[in-house]
Amino acid sequence: MRKGAAFALAIGVVLGGCGEKPNATATSTRSSAVVADAGSGLLWLRCAMGQRWQEGRCVGTAQRLNLMDAQSHVEQLNVERHEGIDQWRLPTLVELAALRRCDHGFVEDTFTLPLMVGEAPVTVPRWCAEENTIPAIDTSRFPDTPSAKFWSGSGSEAQQIFYAVDFASASIGLNEAADSQHAVRPVADAQR
Repeated sequence: MRKGAAFALAIGVVLGGCGEKPNATATSTRSSAVVADAGSGLLWLRCAMGQRWQEGRCVGTAQRLNLMDAQSHVEQLNVERHEGIDQWRLPTLVELAALRRCDHGFVEDTFTLPLMVGEAPVTVPRWCAEENTIPAIDTSRFPDTPSAKFWSGSGSEAQQIFYAVDFASASIGLNEAADSQHAVRPVADAQR
């Protein structure tokens, strides 16, 4: 095929290298349902919430949740110690956007997203240059990813600014309504 917690998370990172092809040595798996990024140390669920890991694939249908329900579902993963981890969370915008993959890199154009008052804005590439494989993610690490928007945990509840990443177009969803229905891919920091 071609083509509730804390809303505000401190982000002072400028996104770079998102259009690069994944390095096979940059990831390792903790268990087959979790993929670890050796560079960042982040642990990602390979399947979107609603899907389950089975024989190297994500089967089932990804749930579409509003932001409050997404946070509640992630908190429930922690209660259950899903995959032996009790620190699951929604990824920051920078973390989630870094999963985007573009066959021909990103457009030269970037834009800056405001977060909470007092936090540094985040600069991100807008979207893929030229046509791109859909979904715009490394499907060897994240198989059967729906071509949909995924919630980030970045934004401001007070200002009603929320962000999502669209893995159909590799674009950032700006000023998403908290009641919008998007998919969820939880992440956890490396376990000590």
